[in-house]
Amino acid sequence: MVIPMLRYLIAYASREGQTDKIAHHVAHRLENDGALVRLIDLKAHETEAGADDCDAVIIAGSVHIGWFDPELSSFVMRHGEALRRCPSAFLPVSLSAASHEESERSAIDEIAQRFVAEHGWKPDVIYHVAGAVHDRLLNPIERAVLHAIVDSQGVERHPSGDTELTDWSGLDRFVRDFEALAQSGASRNTPA
Repeated sequence: MVIPMLRYLIAYASREGQTDKIAHHVAHRLENDGALVRLIDLKAHETEAGADDCDAVIIAGSVHIGWFDPELSSFVMRHGEALRRCPSAFLPVSLSAASHEESERSAIDEIAQRFVAEHGWKPDVIYHVAGAVHDRLLNPIERAVLHAIVDSQGVERHPSGDTELTDWSGLDRFVRDFEALAQSGASRNTPA
């Protein structure tokens, strides 16, 4: 039995650019493994976005003050059928994902679980990804709050003002695991 090259859709909404960077990293890894990838920035192309012609879907979005961007919600609502028929993963991006405190990680997971429940989506995988702090994109109040969060985690802020908390090797492991899941889904749907 030959499993065809899989088609992945990665749809994301990014505010400061780290979710964009994460989505592109995942796309690059999948492409390096021979997959076809369609990458959609929902903030730029929300009305044109579609999920009907893919074998697996990855949706990524950053959490701000307990909420995901409305473009993410709109996409999930419009493409619920496609999300139910193929393997899917959700990548919530937040600073809390890097926390050493179980209560903070639980709180961000509750936000992600609430999002998928409200939209009737049951992703096969929810993988929390730590984001970044980009000082140049923040107003003084946001900067002070985010610096306090990063400092409380014992993370040394980068002098450039760009402090990245993303665990890239962990993200690569997620990609490998999700590829295996997508391949097994494809092999079940491929005639022998």
